[in-house]
Amino acid sequence: MVPPAPPAPWCPLFKWGQRGRTVYLTIFVPCLKGDDDFTLNLTDTTLTFTAHRKARFAGGMEAERGSLLSLLLHAPVEPARCAHFVRHDHVRVELAKRELCHWRTLQAAGVPRNPNERPDFDHYDGDSDSSAEEQRSPARPARMTPAPTPSAVHQHASRHTAGTSWLPEPSEAVLPLLVLMYAVACPYTKVEESFNMQAVHDMLYLGTELERYDHLEFPGVVPRTFAGALALAAAAAPVALPLGAAGVLLKAHAQLLVRAVLGLASASASLALHRAVRARFGHTSGRAFLLLSAVQFHPLFYGSRTLPNTYGAIAAALATAAWLRSDEQRAVAILTAATVIFRADLLLLLAPLALLALLRRRIGLLALVRTGAAIGVLALAITVPLDSLLWRRPLWPEGEVFFANTVGNMSANYGASPWHWYFTSALPRALALGYPLAIGAITLAPTAREFVLVPLAAIALYSLLPHKELRFVLYAVPPLNVAAAAALAELSTRVPRAPRTTRRRAVAATAWLMLALALGTSAGLALISLAAARLNYPGAHALLALHAATSARPPPRVHIGARSQP
Repeated sequence: MVPPAPPAPWCPLFKWGQRGRTVYLTIFVPCLKGDDDFTLNLTDTTLTFTAHRKARFAGGMEAERGSLLSLLLHAPVEPARCAHFVRHDHVRVELAKRELCHWRTLQAAGVPRNPNERPDFDHYDGDSDSSAEEQRSPARPARMTPAPTPSAVHQHASRHTAGTSWLPEPSEAVLPLLVLMYAVACPYTKVEESFNMQAVHDMLYLGTELERYDHLEFPGVVPRTFAGALALAAAAAPVALPLGAAGVLLKAHAQLLVRAVLGLASASASLALHRAVRARFGHTSGRAFLLLSAVQFHPLFYGSRTLPNTYGAIAAALATAAWLRSDEQRAVAILTAATVIFRADLLLLLAPLALLALLRRRIGLLALVRTGAAIGVLALAITVPLDSLLWRRPLWPEGEVFFANTVGNMSANYGASPWHWYFTSALPRALALGYPLAIGAITLAPTAREFVLVPLAAIALYSLLPHKELRFVLYAVPPLNVAAAAALAELSTRVPRAPRTTRRRAVAATAWLMLALALGTSAGLALISLAAARLNYPGAHALLALHAATSARPPPRVHIGARSQP
């Protein structure tokens, strides 16, 4: 007797919606126990879901039931960035759009609407860069959507690329203003940043008189590159030199001008990252990024300090922006150049990022090697001739620094900290509220998980060196802030927007109050840190007092110290 053929699989009910750059697809299949009960095959343009389960009926009867859902997606997605979650009665799939665009339908133009398709009103595109008409209505599939004409496609693309324009938003002014405020509040120089500041001074005021440059008499422990100082001097010269020659701009004011130039460069890199966050995760995440960045003291403070780490942090922000836009090749190029020229320890961030890009096939091995080699050679062609000329010997500064701090372990002479210090002291102070949010993003925002794991891997590697300072991990702040912003945006979507019951209103009010308190606490800690930083330059305050006393009669006598005889 021939056994009966198994019943044909049925198409399950499903709903979909979108927020920013993520499409949320919920497929309803009851009695699922785990990933073994279904198969999800995803390419950049198709999705196929199959499930097999045993249905139980009254009287102890059982029957095999199969489900099949096959979709031709409206636009390409990034399969490596997609995620799915299993519940007892449904599977939720989060599709990461390859390009920021508003999906009017779930499937491609010309594909008939599935009769089991439903709109998901919990995920509507209120954060997207869509037109005002689209923002007023939930992002639900259209029942009868004709294929768009080429002109309609062009108009649609124009609407959505407008949100990622280079034109600044009013809220973006907060970061440059805060950086400038910190620079004015703390205009003096610590020993770590004195080399670059003095180098800018010599380039501005000594020009080609290389034999008078300060580093020849006070070379420091290890040689540093002049590339950053040259860029700052070139940017400040059009203002500093004419006003200085006219006697309007004193050297103390020129120092503040140089800090402002560097601070604005740091803020510009952060704003480029903000726009990439907004394009990838939506406007809510973009606003969350600005908010979190504004209440963090150390990244803004170091943004105007003439440290090699600051140049590295700018490169890390620009590389993270390229990473957000799925341009890992550009991110690798930026980090490679910054590693060769400014800070060799950026290699610890570059290596896990490049490995991730290879494993997810976002860049080929040959393209990676070609990019790294070409940019590395170009960077060496910049730093080696410049620094060999000014240091008066053949030199690659970061190569020598890397050898001294890793092979020679020279940095350990300046103090050692326990292996966990970056995780338990530096990152909590640098990120403030962003630290727990970044860690929480691992589960709250799976599509932002890579922006947590890559920098944490870099910091774990850096923790092997005994000497530790907060400024050494500034490169990890941009990607961690991206993840923190995505997590904060996700939390905000879970708070009821228009609760109808007293209990839900109380829950919503409590959630917003806790968020406000957390942000207020972070801002308060930033102000306390700023007040402490202002008092952290006793030598500068002593010199100011001395300058103020030179007009006294008789002139004061000051003992600075005795130089020991050899």
